[in-house]
Amino acid sequence: MHGSSRARAILATTPALLLWLACAAAPAPPAPPVPPLAPAPPPAALPAADAAIPLDPAVTVGRLANGLTYYVRANGKPENRASLRLAVDVGSLVEDDDQLGLAHFVEHMAFNGTERFAKQELVSYLERIGMRFGADVNAYTSFDETVYMLEVPTDDEETLATGLDILAEWAHRVSFEDEEIELERGVVVEEWRLGRGARARIADAQLPVLFHGSRYAERKTIGEKEVLEQAPPEALRRFYRDWYRPDLMAVVAVGDFDEAGVIATIERLFGELRGPDEPRPRIEYEIPGHRETLTSIVTDPEATAIDVMVGYKRPAEKVDDVAALRRRLIDAMYDDMMIARLGELSLRPDPPYQGAYAASGPLGRTRSVYQLAARVRDGGVLRGLETLLAEARRVETWGFTASELERTKTGILRGIERAWEERDKGESNRYAGGYVRHFLADDPEPGIDYLRDLYADLVPGVALAEVNARAQQWLTDEDRVILVSGPDKEEAGIPSAEDLLATFDRVAGLGVTPWVDRTRDEPLVASPPPPGAVVSEEEISAVGALRWRLSNGVTMVLKPTDFKNDEVLLAGYSPGGHSLVPEEDYITAIQAASVVAEMGLGDFDQIELGKKLTGKVVGVGASIGEISEEVDGAASPRDLETLFQLLYLEFTGARRDEEAFQSYLATTRGALENQEASPGFWFEREWNQATFGGHPRRRLLTLEAMDELDLDRALAIYRERFADASEWIFTLVGSFDPEAVRPLVEAWVAALPATGRAETWRDVDAWARPTVSRFEVRRGIEPRASVRLVFHGFTEWSPLAGHLASSMAEALRIRLREVMREDLGGVYGVRVYSSISRYPRGRYNSGLSFGCDPERTDELLATALAEIEKLKDEGPSQDTVDRVREIQRRGRETALERNGFWLSQLEFHEVNGLPLTDILDYETLVEAVTVDSIRDAARLYFDSSRYVQGVLRPGEPAAGEGEGESEQVEARPAPPPAPDPAASPAGRAASAAAL
Repeated sequence: MHGSSRARAILATTPALLLWLACAAAPAPPAPPVPPLAPAPPPAALPAADAAIPLDPAVTVGRLANGLTYYVRANGKPENRASLRLAVDVGSLVEDDDQLGLAHFVEHMAFNGTERFAKQELVSYLERIGMRFGADVNAYTSFDETVYMLEVPTDDEETLATGLDILAEWAHRVSFEDEEIELERGVVVEEWRLGRGARARIADAQLPVLFHGSRYAERKTIGEKEVLEQAPPEALRRFYRDWYRPDLMAVVAVGDFDEAGVIATIERLFGELRGPDEPRPRIEYEIPGHRETLTSIVTDPEATAIDVMVGYKRPAEKVDDVAALRRRLIDAMYDDMMIARLGELSLRPDPPYQGAYAASGPLGRTRSVYQLAARVRDGGVLRGLETLLAEARRVETWGFTASELERTKTGILRGIERAWEERDKGESNRYAGGYVRHFLADDPEPGIDYLRDLYADLVPGVALAEVNARAQQWLTDEDRVILVSGPDKEEAGIPSAEDLLATFDRVAGLGVTPWVDRTRDEPLVASPPPPGAVVSEEEISAVGALRWRLSNGVTMVLKPTDFKNDEVLLAGYSPGGHSLVPEEDYITAIQAASVVAEMGLGDFDQIELGKKLTGKVVGVGASIGEISEEVDGAASPRDLETLFQLLYLEFTGARRDEEAFQSYLATTRGALENQEASPGFWFEREWNQATFGGHPRRRLLTLEAMDELDLDRALAIYRERFADASEWIFTLVGSFDPEAVRPLVEAWVAALPATGRAETWRDVDAWARPTVSRFEVRRGIEPRASVRLVFHGFTEWSPLAGHLASSMAEALRIRLREVMREDLGGVYGVRVYSSISRYPRGRYNSGLSFGCDPERTDELLATALAEIEKLKDEGPSQDTVDRVREIQRRGRETALERNGFWLSQLEFHEVNGLPLTDILDYETLVEAVTVDSIRDAARLYFDSSRYVQGVLRPGEPAAGEGEGESEQVEARPAPPPAPDPAASPAGRAASAAAL
């Protein structure tokens, strides 16, 4: 029900050193004190600087006689699941000249036949045990590594053993049958094709500069199309024989299982692996340094953005002792504070860039790079670059302030404390990922208890001078690269290499002044409102929830959980939305919430608000959709009062800030000014016209449309939509005590303004046209086509109907993967979906999309349509139905342990007037999925008299042709209606059950 929202001021955290390092906004003098870590005994003895970083004692690590390493850890989150990984310490870097792209091709072949699982049987088996291809079964290849990933149930010992056996099959029993290689060749080429476009062409030009003089510049993971198309099968087999060997492999198993039993199974399955008698050396390829500054200036006719980046390369440091970890921590502090400063500059009325960042990160395995980067508007490269360099020079000259550092420390300590508080709730896939990184890259994985104690000592002891010194150490004239890219047009103002280098000289002579840290110290809410009250209470014990009615008319559904120790989620819903706004205000209305978010809340502008919330884990965002206004929020339990205060300000604290509005205009216009360079823009424009016939409430946001945006009207629309809370429904899920929350709810939620107005959404009649519409757009220079097909129409809504629609899509997705990917080798994947909305009218949308070779577009489109007709005529196979049902059951098992699932389900049922207890009746929905019910759903939701078909092919539009050719076919009389699945006995029994 909720889309993405701009959650305000939530503490941004990024994984670093295997914990959450807070990217705090920026500091406020007087700086808040660094909080002590919550009750924990002090470390018995702080490790010496040269003390080695230990491995997490919760994991058992071993090495078999053949050199294979294993990591095994018992972990109960989620229950009855295991995360299994096979990590192979090779990627595209080790390919021979005739194997470019074959490391990745070999990874694909692992899913296309092994000694035990022929052809597609491996993926089919995993789907039969409820695992979804892509989500639970996947793999990736990079420059240096290949990693296979499985999630499997553990409530059946045989299933777990089979999962480990699959890893063993991948390790040394892939079949590489000639026929399967030829079929998969097409799939790999299609993956290459999908990745082509302006970004790929720009990367092709930039990587040789960034990786200057190294093998990385010559070994793109996706490879070369000619090699993928023509490499003999023996070249793949040779790669597999040479590099898939036990001394370069690790098996990782984390999950809800008996640890000793899993280790014994690994020893049995993998102990028999043998490597070649004369193994090829696994070389760690270096990236050499260079004294001169290297530049890459790339323009592309389809580029939609202008980017500039300065990179300072340096040797990578292995984090293997306390001193190295401390240096990495200082790096993160420097990055956080620089990011905060660059973020402030982006909020100026005439910002120097649309967005910017500063980050230190790996460059291969032997080097790292410090990057200063920005995305700018037309003509803005030199100004953006000068701003980046000037801010770096400001730090080099004056350093950061003590208040900035203290706030960063506060955020870091809060982040490590959050991780520690969740120490018994860590999910298996996260641990598995950490152990994979430990094996492949020697990343530290010491466990949260060790890190918590260590950071409690290290963080407060970091001196400001140590952080400031990074500028002198990093910002050098050697090993420097400048990358610039943008559209191939005069207005872009792409400078020459000489102009770029001259900017460095110009900034070196600038007189920079110290940074001024602007803050406010007032209370978040200047005048707290009179509190309201909880006037009635109802317990829904079956789902562990409460329903409160508040004195201002608000309904609040609460569910305390123990899934996470440090997470509380909030959602709010009210009918109305911008359907109630006049048509002429549409462009303003769809941006009103974003404009208001840009301007801060209450007495605080956006910068001040971020600083005010330093060290807090909290955020709330508001949005206005077509038929509703909504809020989303999240907080740590200790920050719940701040969460509710922010919620109160979302309703009452919208503020007018002309400078912030001008910043929003500049940034949004910058994002739109080059969108017409993209072939996708012309496709979307034609799609919109073919579907909605130019309805004014379905217009795309364009540069011209931005002229309609009015600040005062945006404020008025926002305030009007959030003026009355009396019909709102709020849902709160997470780690809280309802009685402890009650006074906060009464103080802030029950105090929200209420006028008692009775309103709901309005049907604006902006529906897809009741016709068949087909069009084709010719744009683009890559040999790539895109196909989209969407069926639409009105229907009766019910939870069962929605479930059967999504089940139908899942069945079709499986079938199209088998036919169009595995049998025909024509696509990398097919996206399939089907959903039913209830308001303003019951309506379905069922669609699919894929990319392919332009020469095969008609063939593959015809195949997709034929499979839809077959589904309508015959339904899916019973085997497919069984897979769909098991995927649903297994998915629900893990969903029941997540706060986000309960938040969405409780809100969905409350908004739709359904009993909350229906959430527990999911099995009834699953049992209603049959061959016949999916067939009947397909007949309803793939109505061949109402659909839109669009094809994007490469080429140029013919003179006078416009951007696309569209064919409209009048709707013909519909055939007799297919049986409504919800009308069956099973349907009537399940019609009120949960989605």
